[in-house]
Amino acid sequence: MIVKHYSNIYKYLKYSCILNQVQRDDPTARGSSHIEAVDAPTPKLTPLEKLVRFDLDWNFGPCTGISRMERWQRAQTLDLMPPQDIKQILLEHSSDPQFQHNLWSTYAI
Repeated sequence: MIVKHYSNIYKYLKYSCILNQVQRDDPTARGSSHIEAVDAPTPKLTPLEKLVRFDLDWNFGPCTGISRMERWQRAQTLDLMPPQDIKQILLEHSSDPQFQHNLWSTYAI
């Protein structure tokens, strides 16, 4: 059973490498592959879920030891282009600690 599993992985990787090689050699072949990318609909996120994603996005620097608004402002100061909708959520829920404290605020540093 394990050998069959590894055999399938090998076949997939081999096919993937061949497909990638064809696409590198012939740029027009990119659209000719029988594999098509399908855009999945993006799920509607709640404001708190958006904030958690903001916490987990390292593009805006570390988030430990500071509030979400402090992190957003630091990212803005450093021209890291933090999302405006995050700032709007934080301003709308400025008195709710669940929205103001980051994901890691309950853990000891």
